[in-house]
Amino acid sequence: MRRIVKSRIRGWTTDRLIHLALAHGSAPRGRAAIAVLQGRGTPEMLARIEALVRSTSVRRRVLGLDIAAQLRAPGDSHGYEADPYALETTQSMFVEALHDRDPRVVRSAISGLGHRPLDTALPALLAHLHHPDLRVRFALAYTLGSYPGPMATAALMHLAIDRDDLVREWATFGIGTLSEADDDAIRSLLWTNAHDPYRDVRGEAVVGLARRSDPRVIELLKTRLLDDDCRVYELEAAEEMPSAELLEPLQRLRTDAEQRQDIDPFWHRHLIEAIDACATVADATS
Repeated sequence: MRRIVKSRIRGWTTDRLIHLALAHGSAPRGRAAIAVLQGRGTPEMLARIEALVRSTSVRRRVLGLDIAAQLRAPGDSHGYEADPYALETTQSMFVEALHDRDPRVVRSAISGLGHRPLDTALPALLAHLHHPDLRVRFALAYTLGSYPGPMATAALMHLAIDRDDLVREWATFGIGTLSEADDDAIRSLLWTNAHDPYRDVRGEAVVGLARRSDPRVIELLKTRLLDDDCRVYELEAAEEMPSAELLEPLQRLRTDAEQRQDIDPFWHRHLIEAIDACATVADATS
């Protein structure tokens, strides 16, 4: 897909890119077209976005909001480090679209306010906390991680017990990793989610507990580092809360892992970093 973006569609006209994005939606070609359009932040492009957002077509309204979410001036790099183009104008689009009747539009508006947070939009965002469409609740779980404060934290705690696995996962990540909030209620929730049926919810919760230096994490990690499904979550938790007690299970994990041929380099790097962190603690206390 990177080859298609650089060698073919980057020079396409805006009309042709919009047609491609509408035709392919969230498929790779559609996402590639949106990424190129997002790098064309000019008054002319903003006018096209505003026309899309005012359209009677749901697909066009969604596309306009998706382009606006990361609109940047030509030449700016793609990503969160880029300066947002037309920040206030696009934020206003998202706030207005929160009242759209179609959940697909609402979802895109919520996501846009995750990329371009606006503190005054929080009450309007929270109005969708009990939305029946799980995609809207998922977008909210993603977006609320960008909003500090007790209201956002309380909403994330509600979403962290949602019936949908992915909603719970992202809300747990928002509370555990993105938020600095820490009290008995948050720790109780994270401890409950550390035993959730869904694997990624359990992992995010363990990281969140470790970041808060919850002493229960050590015994949990001593078991989970040696089960058959130790992931980066557990290794990050050991890095966040290093302990001499974790050094032996981490070293056993390394011995077993390095006998395999399919070891993941990213996972292995975190394993080594966790061992180093725990070894430093062990040396300091010996």
